[in-house]
This record gives sequence, C-alpha cells and structure tokens, in this order.
Amino acid sequence: MAWYGWLFLLAVLAVPAVVCGLLYGDKGGSTPCIGCGECIRTGECVLVKRRKKTMAQKPGKEEKPS
Repeated sequence: MAWYGWLFLLAVLAVPAVVCGLLYGDKGGSTPCIGCGECIRTGECVLVKRRKKTMAQKPGKEEKPS
C-alpha cells in the first residue's frame, strides 16, 4: 500500500514538470513577460528598456562624473 503513496507523489511532481516543459521548453532563459503592465501604460517593456541600457553601456568604459 505504501507504493501507492510514492506513485501519487511522483504523479503530482511529474505533471507540472511536463506541462512547463511543453510550454517553455523551446524558449531559452526566463519567460519574456513579468506581467507588470508597464507596456500597456507606457508602450515600452521594462525588461527590454533595461536590456537596451545595459547594452548601450560598454563594460570596459565607465562614465566619470565631472
């Protein structure tokens, strides 16, 4: 009777893993949207805006305050 408990636990853990694997398996990294609603208010995604800022700054050169 104890193996039924282990089988049930395995099913409970495996089903969400399979569903997430099917939904997000072809995408690399995290999901692109965090659901903040900023794109609806301003028309620009905060994640894309942040990525653009970091790509614009070169890693070797930092801005010096004057």
